[in-house]
Amino acid sequence: MRPRLTHEGAKRRAERERQAGVDPEDEVARWLAEQNPPPAPAPSKARFKSKELHRWQQRQQRGD
Repeated sequence: MRPRLTHEGAKRRAERERQAGVDPEDEVARWLAEQNPPPAPAPSKARFKSKELHRWQQRQQRGD
């Protein structure tokens, strides 16, 4: 028996299917591409993380 499909697994499966693509001449494929565009990438955490890490290190050195 196969394990149940998890939320993450469903997302990966949908992404694979989206990457596989469909015939661009297909009317349904064009409609789907217009109605369901790929999600925007998540913003990078690097800038916020480095700033917060620096603040944390400074607090540790001061003994707060």
